[in-house]
Amino acid sequence: MKEASLKYFEEIRARYAEARPNSEKMAREARKYLPGGDTRTATFYLPYASFMEGGKGAYMFDVDGHKLLDFQGNYTSLIHGHAHPETVEAVRDQIAKGSAYAAPFELQWKLGQLLCERYHALDMVRFCNSGTEATMHAVRAARAFTGKDKVIKTEGGYHGTTDIFEASVDPDLNEAGPLDAINVIPESLGVSKNALKDVLVVPFNDIVRTRKMVEEHADEVACVIIEPVMGSAGQITPDPEWLRALREVTAENGVLLIFDEVVTGRLSTGGAHKFYGITPDLISLGKIIGGGIPVGAFGGRKDIMDLYDPRKGQMYHSGTFNGNAITMAAGYATMKAYDEEKAAYVNALGSRFAEGLKGIFKELSIDMQVSGVGSIYNTLFTNKLVRNYRDVATAHEELNKILFLDLITRGVFNAERGMFAMNTAMTEADVDFGLDMVKASLKDMLPIIAIEAPELV
Repeated sequence: MKEASLKYFEEIRARYAEARPNSEKMAREARKYLPGGDTRTATFYLPYASFMEGGKGAYMFDVDGHKLLDFQGNYTSLIHGHAHPETVEAVRDQIAKGSAYAAPFELQWKLGQLLCERYHALDMVRFCNSGTEATMHAVRAARAFTGKDKVIKTEGGYHGTTDIFEASVDPDLNEAGPLDAINVIPESLGVSKNALKDVLVVPFNDIVRTRKMVEEHADEVACVIIEPVMGSAGQITPDPEWLRALREVTAENGVLLIFDEVVTGRLSTGGAHKFYGITPDLISLGKIIGGGIPVGAFGGRKDIMDLYDPRKGQMYHSGTFNGNAITMAAGYATMKAYDEEKAAYVNALGSRFAEGLKGIFKELSIDMQVSGVGSIYNTLFTNKLVRNYRDVATAHEELNKILFLDLITRGVFNAERGMFAMNTAMTEADVDFGLDMVKASLKDMLPIIAIEAPELV
């Protein structure tokens, strides 16, 4: 970042910090017990994060008295916003009966039934505690069913924090290698190099290279796992032809296809595979299906999921909080309330937001992009058509960080990477307020954009 941009960013940070003395005090205390003062890397930002006191509907309230329109929704997990009345009531009723049993109970199969009825790829489902666990178990199921070990994922694809998925999530392009032979790069210190030997990486939206990888390694590849929409990479949407080709080549070569629907489960009442009309062999779920309580789920074809039937004794899958009573209650209430009407409503808000952004870019003469679909979108400081991770990696990501912090000072909370997610508690007026604040921020940023990304103005 150039000197003038750094100075501008520091001015925003100073304005942010001046208005948040209570968060600063809490951050200092938190650092004594939590590395960096936080317990989620994704929620950390400088000079320190705003500490929250509560949330209601589409808004959050921080400890310094600021009201924030929440376009993040705990990284898309709160489809109905904060303190959704039906979810709160369900949790209150359940916790009075007990929070966990070492035994099955009705709500487990009731939520399982609801999910199987909605998500066409699910014949059967099992619960776990996070999206990371869900993708981990989906891959384990694929390995058990096929008798093979290797996994193909996309460059920039995020599937949680197990070792095999901490591979080429946000790689340095100087180290990533050519698209025909992408290097598998660990995302973090501590990732096992041995685990990464079982990972192969392909570009998103690339039919030729994906087909070649599957065909050449069919004898050793158990599955291909993708996010139908690449989330943390910048809400990159798929070419329908690529999805169809992926379904064909995996079926032809005895390789299972897994859709990571942890985020995209909200795209319709049947997730992204209903939205795009492609049925994978297995899916992983999380976020919205828990109603704001930690959750994960994985499932798919009955012949695969039968491996988990304890009567047959082939696969062991347990966990103290799998199918936890509070999670099941919150998830069942939340998902019952997320019907076709609500899905259409939140997607319409998303369309309103995306079209509004395009209008702002045109009005301010900024040649940048908005990517995404349904109820989740991403601002991208690039004038390129975005089709894969490398298109986003060459964008001016530091400008999204400036926009993010400036928006907080204006009462809007999104994700630092430029993500905005709608929820059913939002109104059109809320969306329009968010757009007004984005416009005001970008207008003030124009001189900085001209410095950092002159091709955009």
